[in-house]
Amino acid sequence: MSLQKKIQKIIDVINNSNIEEIEISSFWGAQKIKLSKSVKNQQTPIIVKDSQSTAINTAEQTSIVSPVNKEDKKEQKVENQDGNVASESLEPSNQSIDKKQVLSDEDLEYQKAPLVGTFYASSKPGEPPFVSIGDTVTKGQTLCIIEAMKIFNEIESDFDGEIVEVLVDDESPVEFNQEIFSIKPN
Repeated sequence: MSLQKKIQKIIDVINNSNIEEIEISSFWGAQKIKLSKSVKNQQTPIIVKDSQSTAINTAEQTSIVSPVNKEDKKEQKVENQDGNVASESLEPSNQSIDKKQVLSDEDLEYQKAPLVGTFYASSKPGEPPFVSIGDTVTKGQTLCIIEAMKIFNEIESDFDGEIVEVLVDDESPVEFNQEIFSIKPN
């Protein structure tokens, strides 16, 4: 699919939804698209796109996820493009995506990279990371290291709270002011 067709498809999706905000960024060949919807409109289907790409081919599957009210059972129905319906359990787990679905952007604070460099989750390769999802952190606690010009800078938390998601892969480049952790404040 050409770039023009991809852009047109994104525009069509935006026009047919209640998306309030879209952020598109590109850094070192990686593209990121972030969409924000209002919390009020939970009955609108959310389009979820799963893609796995390899050097040889790309396979994509699009699903429509029906949101579930809090009063409903903890089950979610997913309708694939071919019309098949499957249900998925929404029981809590330790994965970051489940917590992110429950929390809105308004409930979270984001630790941002104060400089451009390379993100490291631990002090040495093979060592455990400074923090993991679910860890409670305090203001001033070291979260990660960002290397810039062969200088290793310890990045400290600006917030007291619980780590909800690590938004950057270990040993990957980060931009100035890029969100690197989402934290649920205490």
